[in-house]
Amino acid sequence: MCLHSSGSKNRVAVAAGSPDHTTLIAAIKAAGLVQALEGKGPFTFFCATNAAFNKLPEGTVAELLKPENKAMLTKILTYHLVPGKLTAKGYKKWSWRCLK
Repeated sequence: MCLHSSGSKNRVAVAAGSPDHTTLIAAIKAAGLVQALEGKGPFTFFCATNAAFNKLPEGTVAELLKPENKAMLTKILTYHLVPGKLTAKGYKKWSWRCLK
């Protein structure tokens, strides 16, 4: 899932409305990225689903959500954040650098 602003809803509100992205929302909050993702873009956030997080080794997510691992979690999440509004229709033209 690529996350963009949707009408009056910001990116975080859109993801928070999805039952498949509860782990991602917890990670965004733990990393302190809510305000950044609610900010003005354009940018695209490639969202992992709960199923994707569940494929990580047991305990990985719990460890990353700890306050002492905030910097590592932030680095991982911002690796999935790129400038511009990227769509599947124009994927062959994609050329970007991550906002990390």
